[in-house]
Amino acid sequence: MLLPRASPLARGREVPLAALAGLDLVAAPRATAPGWHDHLLAVCRRQGWRPARVRPARNPEFLFGLVLAGGAAAVEPATVARREPRIAWRPIADTPVVKRTSAAWPHRSAHPAAPMVGQLAAEVLAAAEPTPLAPPSAAGARPWPVLFDTTG
Repeated sequence: MLLPRASPLARGREVPLAALAGLDLVAAPRATAPGWHDHLLAVCRRQGWRPARVRPARNPEFLFGLVLAGGAAAVEPATVARREPRIAWRPIADTPVVKRTSAAWPHRSAHPAAPMVGQLAAEVLAAAEPTPLAPPSAAGARPWPVLFDTTG
């Protein structure tokens, strides 16, 4: 959780999501990753935080500005907080927020490097997360589609 370093919530070692009542949530615009956006809001609601507003931020600098202005918090990795000394990162006390990333390419016309990239990604992820994650439910929100034109 990203908070202004001067916030009383930043004094603790962890932040319960319910303690953020009344604050806005700063997040990427829903259109950039609707599945992640909806998942994040669902986790917040389940843990007792209904953000007053969801404020979109397309880049870290704007996100920092909204958080530092007060009245807002952001769910981001600790590495993001290291860019701005006035921002504090605290882990969420209630439940981990897991962000999954996936890649796909067409079988018939995949880029020649696609199998190598897939194998490398599988090896890196296996080393970082030795326990296999359950596949997402088919009924869940689908991730934002990304299409690349490799013909031109």
